[in-house]
Amino acid sequence: MATNMAFVIGLISGPFLYVAAYGKLPSMIMLASWPVVLLAGLLVGIGTRLGSGCTSGHGIMGLARFSKRSFAATLVFLVAGMITATLAGVFR
Repeated sequence: MATNMAFVIGLISGPFLYVAAYGKLPSMIMLASWPVVLLAGLLVGIGTRLGSGCTSGHGIMGLARFSKRSFAATLVFLVAGMITATLAGVFR
């Protein structure tokens, strides 16, 4: 419970601490529309649920435990990422 509360407090106070340290928030340019961003977030959530964990969890913790399922999941993540990056470069 305490770690969850610390996470939420850090999440909320982070931007305020950044402004206190640097004077303003960094500028951001979003190249995708909000519907695309929302769809991407939804797909990430579905993939995390479908894959029984996130890429970091499988890639770092799962591989350290020599989990066959994590090895397969990490391999799928990497191949899908390479295909996506290649297609994004071709259709740009």
